Amino acid sequence: MEKYWQIEKINLKYHVSMHILVCVLLLVVSPLLMGVANLSAEDTAKVLERYAALTGIVMITPVFLPEQDKNLRELVCAKYVDSAKVYLVRFLGNVLLLAFLLGIYIYMLRLNQCSFPAVRYFLGTLAEMLFLGAVGLSFYALADNLVAGYMAAMVYYITAVGSGDKFLKLFYPFSMSEGSYVEKYCLFAGAAALTAAGMFLRCRRK
Repeated sequence: MEKYWQIEKINLKYHVSMHILVCVLLLVVSPLLMGVANLSAEDTAKVLERYAALTGIVMITPVFLPEQDKNLRELVCAKYVDSAKVYLVRFLGNVLLLAFLLGIYIYMLRLNQCSFPAVRYFLGTLAEMLFLGAVGLSFYALADNLVAGYMAAMVYYITAVGSGDKFLKLFYPFSMSEGSYVEKYCLFAGAAALTAAGMFLRCRRK
């Protein structure tokens, strides 16, 4: 257990601090970009799904970033800890950070007199965060390029904004604002599948 904690400490100290800062800034400036006070459940869902969920792309996509340097990647693969476990520890650590930030943001919405089911919206938004991030992570693993990962996640997001649920159907990420929650289960399952595929592809790239 100690070795996994060491992996996470190094991740926090050297690799994700800037990503955390970006997420915090995104959430902090939201009151300047949109109304976040006295919102109905539908409007609160829009804020969470269309804005707060973007932090998933920021935090999950770059899980493999430290090994972008191929020399460092070879070093990680040569360690006594399996590289897949290193990636998994980083991924889970980033998910916990996302959940923490989202929890604070939802608490802020409640303080601003927004009316919504907090636990339900927390889990639904987290599922979308994980899926958006998993899209980026899997494409990063496939192309071995971080920019490609970010672009893939943003293309998916823009498609959702432009086409709605016409093409994405059960993988439509903004379903809560339209009164449907079934899609969130599909997003969570999709996130698990894409994350597993991304890690498998990355480990095959040793």
